[in-house]
Amino acid sequence: MHFLATCCIWEKVTVRKTKINIVLQGRGYLNTYIEWNDTAKSTGHTDSSYSFGVFADSFRAHNISFKNTAPEPEPGVKGSVDFIYGNGRSLYKDCVIRSIAKETTSGISGSITAHGRESADEKTGFSFVNCTIDGTGKVWLGRAWRAYATVVFSNTYMSRIISPEGWSDWSNQTVDKTVYFGEHRCYREGANYKKRVSYGKQLTDSEAASFIDISFIDGDKWLNQTEILYKHNFEDLISSY
Repeated sequence: MHFLATCCIWEKVTVRKTKINIVLQGRGYLNTYIEWNDTAKSTGHTDSSYSFGVFADSFRAHNISFKNTAPEPEPGVKGSVDFIYGNGRSLYKDCVIRSIAKETTSGISGSITAHGRESADEKTGFSFVNCTIDGTGKVWLGRAWRAYATVVFSNTYMSRIISPEGWSDWSNQTVDKTVYFGEHRCYREGANYKKRVSYGKQLTDSEAASFIDISFIDGDKWLNQTEILYKHNFEDLISSY
């Protein structure tokens, strides 16, 4: 486990595949944050524009903000277009997800997630539990970066920034039968599902059960062991993937 003080770490961070079982513990998401300012334009590709990238298994973080400060900083997990993306399997619990997408009177100005699951055989997906979504713009909960994109929001506060249709198939209707976009017991203005796309699901308690438990990330196998197995200096994590 690595404890981070009340501070701002201005660094692009990559947790390499070999750095398994990492735990980062901050002093509160308003006090401890890791930030960088890359964009798809500055790096040449969206895949390289992250501020904090995790490629290792069994990673955990508490009480920290991860920010992309292009153009301006805010606490929480913050961005505008596909700012939580990739083909990992991750669980986000009690997180503040803040959009900084441009305000618009019509159309979409951003998307929170872009999941990259490519086949039914992969066991990947993003699950958000007890989170808060706020900020600016008009955004989708997610769009299908790949055909089997899997994203679920459970018991999450959704402000009016969420577009009524909720989700996007990235203008590729062939994926409508393979993506898994779900919502479970979400609330407030952005959670109104009357105009949701047909491939967006309102999940029952039983359907959502596997997404809201730590077993979704096999946490029952490794979370209790993480603190005693590995201790790393933070600088060890800052390296090329």
